[in-house]
Amino acid sequence: MIAFLMIAGLGVLALLSRLAALTRMTIPLLYTVSMLTVFHGWYRAHTVLADRILFALVGLVVLSWLLSLIRFVCELVMQARDDAAAMEYFSYRVRKARENGEDTVSTEGLWR
Repeated sequence: MIAFLMIAGLGVLALLSRLAALTRMTIPLLYTVSMLTVFHGWYRAHTVLADRILFALVGLVVLSWLLSLIRFVCELVMQARDDAAAMEYFSYRVRKARENGEDTVSTEGLWR
C-alpha cells in the first residue's frame, strides 16, 4: 500500500512538473516542494519571509507572461503594418500595370 502511494505521489509530481513547465511555474513549484519537504524547519521558523519569496517568484512568472503577451501583440502589429504596406505597394503595381495595358502583375518582393 505504501509503495502504491509513493508511486501515485511521484506520478502526481511528474504531472505537476510538466504542467509547471508549460506555464513557466517550475521554479515556484520547486520552491514550494522544497519548503514543504527539505527545508520544512526553516520554513516553520521563517514563514513570513518564505511566503514573501514565493509571492515574489510567482510575481516574476506573471511578469514574464505579460512581457510575452506584449511581445506577441507587438509582432502582430508589425506584421499587420508590413502586410498593409505590401498591399499598398501591390495596388500601386496593379494601377501601373493597368496604365501600361499589361495583363499580369508581378508579386515578387512583396511578402517575405
